[in-house]
Amino acid sequence: MNKIFTPLIICALLSACGGGNNDTSPVTAAPAPAPVPAAVLTLSSPTIRTIGNGSAIPLTAKLSTAGTINWKLAPGAPGTLSASTGETVRYLPPASWSGTPAAVTVTASGDGASTALTLAVAPEPGQPGVTWLRWRNETDPTMLQVQDGGTDMAGNAYVLLQVRVTPSRKGPVNLAKIAPDGTITSLIGTTWFGQPAENGKDISATSGVTADRAGNVYLGIPLYGLGNYPGPLILKVTPSGAWSVLAGGGATTAIKDGTGSEAQFLYPGIAGIDNEDNIYVLDGNTPRKVTPAGVVTTLPALPASLNADMDGNTYRISEDKLLRISPDGKADEVTGVLYCKDRPAGSTAGCLGTDARKVLPLSGASLVVFGEAVYRVVLKH
Repeated sequence: MNKIFTPLIICALLSACGGGNNDTSPVTAAPAPAPVPAAVLTLSSPTIRTIGNGSAIPLTAKLSTAGTINWKLAPGAPGTLSASTGETVRYLPPASWSGTPAAVTVTASGDGASTALTLAVAPEPGQPGVTWLRWRNETDPTMLQVQDGGTDMAGNAYVLLQVRVTPSRKGPVNLAKIAPDGTITSLIGTTWFGQPAENGKDISATSGVTADRAGNVYLGIPLYGLGNYPGPLILKVTPSGAWSVLAGGGATTAIKDGTGSEAQFLYPGIAGIDNEDNIYVLDGNTPRKVTPAGVVTTLPALPASLNADMDGNTYRISEDKLLRISPDGKADEVTGVLYCKDRPAGSTAGCLGTDARKVLPLSGASLVVFGEAVYRVVLKH
């Protein structure tokens, strides 16, 4: 009996264990769950500047998740926020502000994401009207001729000038800074920020100027506009006079994004600067952004807030008139501006000349207009 049943028992045991074929195939693990994308938060606003007792600034945040958006004003910053949560809030400027423009940082956060936007609050600019900013008598044979200009977020105007050594011979490029109180400082001229005489003589052409919050000045330099640099570039000049190439400078035949000398420009005209010290450039007709670290990227468009007043309007000159462009694109002539061609004989009232060609904001309610002269325009507010 034992000899008969033993093989049967062994066979039954093998069948219960899955047979005797020694299958060692690995067991397929269940797929890992897909990682949850990190939340992305973006901020936008129609303007980045206002004045004491001026217009409130609407701020909009977009969160890629369904979380709650929280808002916070930097400690000690002037003004208040209309709410602490929600997709849209308003920054409410203080009832009055004096002294230098204040940088106000507003932070939005939600679901682990956070981003900030810095606004500028300037003092009330005074009565509406036009002032002619000049620094030499117009009969002076070395009268400086305006070539271009720019502004910063502190309300300073920067004027690129050409000196006439004689009525028929041009001298080097000059750069003058006009402070909000009208004080004029020569930054580049016979000396460069106090450096040896004619240290700025290597600059032969420029295409726009601006300055950051630390007082560093940035110049757009076209092809062969600076010394031996073969390519267009953005030049940085510190308050002590040290200069360096922030981005570009190499030979170029096309636009190229990158950092520092890896980036390439064709014709970098500086369009403005924001409160994070990012410089915006129109490279021909192509909008581009240059960070303080020299990282250059191409944009679909310049920020709408870049050169807007406290209500989101921008300005331009057309047919010798100062036009206001509303956020919806409608253009209207600015009222209350006296034009020199219409000024009564004998009047000394400030007026805007027919030479006016470039308009930039000084504050949320004032502009600077560059032409053969430089004009300050205070808007009705």
